[in-house]
Amino acid sequence: MHELALALHELGNKVQVICDAPTVDGQADFDNSLPFPVERLSGPKFLRRRRKAKSVVLQLKKTTQAILICDSWKSLELLQPKKLGHAYCICIAHGMEFPEQVKQKHKRIFKTLSRADIILANSQFTAQRVKPYAPILEKVQILHPGVTPPTQASEADRTTVQNWLGKHSPALLTVGRIEARKGQDKIIEILPKLLKDHPQLVYLIAGTGPLLDGLVARAEELGVSSHIKFCGRVSDGERSALLQKADLFVMPCRAVGDSVEGFGIVYIEAAMLGLPSLAGRTGGAGDAVIDGQTGLLCDGDSEDDIYHAVNKMLSDTQKLKEMGQNAQHRAQTELQWQHIAEKLLYYAN
Repeated sequence: MHELALALHELGNKVQVICDAPTVDGQADFDNSLPFPVERLSGPKFLRRRRKAKSVVLQLKKTTQAILICDSWKSLELLQPKKLGHAYCICIAHGMEFPEQVKQKHKRIFKTLSRADIILANSQFTAQRVKPYAPILEKVQILHPGVTPPTQASEADRTTVQNWLGKHSPALLTVGRIEARKGQDKIIEILPKLLKDHPQLVYLIAGTGPLLDGLVARAEELGVSSHIKFCGRVSDGERSALLQKADLFVMPCRAVGDSVEGFGIVYIEAAMLGLPSLAGRTGGAGDAVIDGQTGLLCDGDSEDDIYHAVNKMLSDTQKLKEMGQNAQHRAQTELQWQHIAEKLLYYAN
């Protein structure tokens, strides 16, 4: 929402942000550095949501023409139709906030989305997930999220990453929370087989999460610990250096209950630095990674499918390079925030 607000401002629009109170030190300085006003509301969730709704209504009363962009259906829920006035209401949909089992929240969400003029889903998958809740299916359209320019890696960042790599090559990389749906466990499971084809391969895992200790133990059981580097939480610069040094970004995502990738912006962040990706077919990753062009898609539940996809990409270095170039071109053109903001305004008109 921050990047979208900036892009809309840079396109010449007057922007006002109403959001939750700061939770980190330095938030006030950050807000003051922005070229548009930010109003933050505190208090218990029950009261905070109502105060935000009231503040939105007060802002709308000050203008005869406005676009109201809600970051989810929950931000729209307390805004009564008669209070929205002439505002064109956009509700953004991410994926996981729409449970597949629709009965529990169906009435609440359905009633809320009826107030939206348009619902912008971040992927085809999310659009399908929203439709059982949408009063009018034609209101559901696709708007992919954009990507921000990567932080420049310092010499120290590059040195740190080179030390992690050592003399290993090729390098697989996953950046993200260590949890079941991301698929780090599946990559570890196929490493013994991959190492027969690529004996100097290394798998870099950046991030932390509840499965970390289990993955460390499993790597030891499989005898592949020397080919895995658990990088922990990395800085933005280290992240950029990792993406620049790796040969393939791997995150064979899968669904775990209602937990699923609605899009997968991390694939686009990898693409910005010319890195192709392996993604799972489940969820919205198929919008982030174009199968056969910017990477490959696989069955994130199938170790055989993951292995064959990884091995296929690593074994054809020319095709791998072309995929990286395609991914970078797409990320640097159609997935830039200004392009995304222009598309949003097109829908609003």
